[in-house]
Order: sequence, then C-alpha cells, then structure tokens
Amino acid sequence: MSRNRKNVRGIIVCILLICTAYLVYSIVSNPLGEHEIILALAVTVGFISLGINNSSRKGK
Repeated sequence: MSRNRKNVRGIIVCILLICTAYLVYSIVSNPLGEHEIILALAVTVGFISLGINNSSRKGK
C-alpha cells in the first residue's frame, strides 16, 4: 500500500473514531433522548467499508 493511501486511511479512521466517541458520549449523557441515527449509520458504513477494503487487499 502506498504511503499516501496509508495517510488517507489513517485520517479516515481518526474521523470515524471521533464520531464514534461523540455518539457514545451523547448516548451516555442522555440515554432516553433523541440521537443522531444518520451519523451512527454513516460511522458504521465507514468502518464496514474500511474492513471490506482491507480484507480484499489481503488476498492479493
């Protein structure tokens, strides 16, 4: 994997982890309130796509 792709992948992972921390904080601070379902879905899709991309490259 090229150095540029590793940097971009690292930035994407950092953004996803920050969004995940925000979601966990909002759920812990107000468990019965409304939550950002679209943000939760976007974070989930982001992690899944990174996992699929990573596993498809391991086979090559």
